[in-house]
Amino acid sequence: MKKDISLKGAILFHFLLIAWCGKIRPASEYTTANLKVVLDTIQFKKLGRVEKGKLLVERDINLKGGICNLPKDITLCAKGGMLRNGIVVGNGTKIQGKDKLFDKVIIKGSWNVPDISTKLFVDLKKENALRNVMALANPKVQNRIVIEKGIYKVDAKEEDSTCLSVGSNAELVINGTIQLAPNNLKSCNIIEVKGKNIKISGKGTLIGDKHTHTGKGGEWGMGIRLHHAIDVSVSGLTIKDCWGDCIYVGGQSKNVLIEKCKLDHGRRQGISVTKANGVKIIHCSITNVGGTAPQHAIDIEPNRPDSVDNILIEDVIVKDCEGGFLVTRGKPNEGAKTPWIGSVTIRNCQVSSKSRRPISMKRCEEVRIEGCNLYAQKGRTGISVTETEKAVVQNNTVNIDGNILEKAKNSVKKLVGKAVNPIHVMTTGQSIVKNNQIVER
Repeated sequence: MKKDISLKGAILFHFLLIAWCGKIRPASEYTTANLKVVLDTIQFKKLGRVEKGKLLVERDINLKGGICNLPKDITLCAKGGMLRNGIVVGNGTKIQGKDKLFDKVIIKGSWNVPDISTKLFVDLKKENALRNVMALANPKVQNRIVIEKGIYKVDAKEEDSTCLSVGSNAELVINGTIQLAPNNLKSCNIIEVKGKNIKISGKGTLIGDKHTHTGKGGEWGMGIRLHHAIDVSVSGLTIKDCWGDCIYVGGQSKNVLIEKCKLDHGRRQGISVTKANGVKIIHCSITNVGGTAPQHAIDIEPNRPDSVDNILIEDVIVKDCEGGFLVTRGKPNEGAKTPWIGSVTIRNCQVSSKSRRPISMKRCEEVRIEGCNLYAQKGRTGISVTETEKAVVQNNTVNIDGNILEKAKNSVKKLVGKAVNPIHVMTTGQSIVKNNQIVER
């Protein structure tokens, strides 16, 4: 009797599924696993009318936590309705129009949407909701992604995790505020950039958790991490309060431009460059860096066995950082070329450091320091260049306290040279040091 009831129940359930799915499947197919797939999958034709490859969403569709797998190359058109509360899986899917189309959905699959905006979404208040905006991007499509004004929360859950990823062929415009939730992680990134042909710009702000961090270890909480980033620019943003660096450039990045950014309260550095060829840092302001060593506005320091070459730092203003610009590689016993720094130029910068030298450069092939205005504190040397092959140091003004001036005059009777001097240049090859001005504060 029990078997008969079970059989009747199975038959009834079978026909209910027919009504739901619109097609008959053998009863043997309805295992526990694929029953869940059938019940959770929403047929796309139930979402709206389909005309000439376009799915017209004319009313609100509550997916009720279900999965909507879109057919290949369909175009979604918002016509007064939107998709809510579920998972939408694209398949080369296009979007027509700029009206709101998604509400509390998870975006998966592949998409072909050149112009992406947070305006497509009703509610992005939930932590990491911006990931669904970024999920509409496709490295095979030239995307422009706009994050409009507003406050967006992101949260890093695991070590070395990334809140938002930016891939190839993307232009990301950030006009809102992206704020990292407090965590206890040693290492994480608000944004990681990996790929080619990428632009990040806008008037927005990235905020880390330096002042709210719940752990004590680590120093690698980055605002923006560039890793294997080629032909990439970051411009116009404010990045502050990072547990590590505001911007980190590594992973064999190439042709990187950082311009017109405001970097404030990085705990470790304003900007670190550890493995790159061709980095320009122009028209930036870097302030209040401090909390854990090395604590410099900009640190050019390759890891073993990496290299850094062709670096330009120009028109950068540094205030209230523990250190200014540090350019150095490993210890001499690590080998002459491992790690290695090639050419570095620092030009027309204004640097005021609190406890370290404004400019310190060691073990480079070729350096140029020109037209800078430097403020050294507590008897510090203004410019130090040592163990370097070639150096040009000219047309700089070093503002120094009287203590180091007296030491320089008494030790070598000149202000530029070896020992304790406002400008200290020691090279193994050619050096040009001229037209520099020493000013006592």
